[in-house]
Amino acid sequence: MKDNMDSKFQSPFITHPSSFILWKYGYSSVAGTFHSRSSLPSQDACGASVILDSAGNEVLIATVSDGAGSAVGGRIGSAIACLHFIEEVKAYYACGGDLGQLANGFIENWIYEYQQIISFKSREDGLSVQDYACTFLTAVLERDRAFYFQIGDGAIAVSERGEVDQYSCICWPQRGEYANTTNFLTDRDAAEKNYRELKSVTVDEIALFTDGIQNLVLDYRTRSAHSPFFSPIFNWLRPHRSGYSQELADSLAAYLDSEKVNSRTDDDKTLVMATRR
Repeated sequence: MKDNMDSKFQSPFITHPSSFILWKYGYSSVAGTFHSRSSLPSQDACGASVILDSAGNEVLIATVSDGAGSAVGGRIGSAIACLHFIEEVKAYYACGGDLGQLANGFIENWIYEYQQIISFKSREDGLSVQDYACTFLTAVLERDRAFYFQIGDGAIAVSERGEVDQYSCICWPQRGEYANTTNFLTDRDAAEKNYRELKSVTVDEIALFTDGIQNLVLDYRTRSAHSPFFSPIFNWLRPHRSGYSQELADSLAAYLDSEKVNSRTDDDKTLVMATRR
């Protein structure tokens, strides 16, 4: 595999929106101590953007992806997944696309296109498709509808309208056929074993995260999100200016790389957070 990836495949990538938006958001990926000790980069990627639909309403697109630890090209696979999904959704809305179709025909086509891209890159690099294996989570939020997609581990936590400081878990980390395994976007049957949901609901706050911190922010006993983890960060973010927050991104990076977190996990860690409160 080439050591010098194109800059568009770096992770996380940043899409700076225009100043019209109400959403306030930031995100960060940091290498876990396991990779840091070996001077290896994070296998995670993330991204987010806010666009307008055909009626002029805001649409938030957020993604996270985790390259499989055993996949030599995992960091490339995860970065391409986030970048390609956001760009394709942008193009879809620019052509008058609807969130309902996004949950059906669009997502199958996108999985196919992504796997074709990875197949081409694997031949170019002399690797196999599974050398780019990665999980993938995304949320696309309109004014009063939400679409969620997951394949693999990691999860999404949301706070809906009227539920201030209360966070529910949208999807639970997937487990694979064998112990300590999960599903990947590069799997041949990825189009059949993913989770997806389209809901008529107003989501005011959302967090997406990879498996590096899922044990810190999920309550496995009740299969729920740990609200005391999320509420202080969102309370801090709400008064900030709208748009992408570099301050939040830097704060998330510092926290994810802190001794408090690293003492509990040596995995790569990624967190995307957004609020319109």
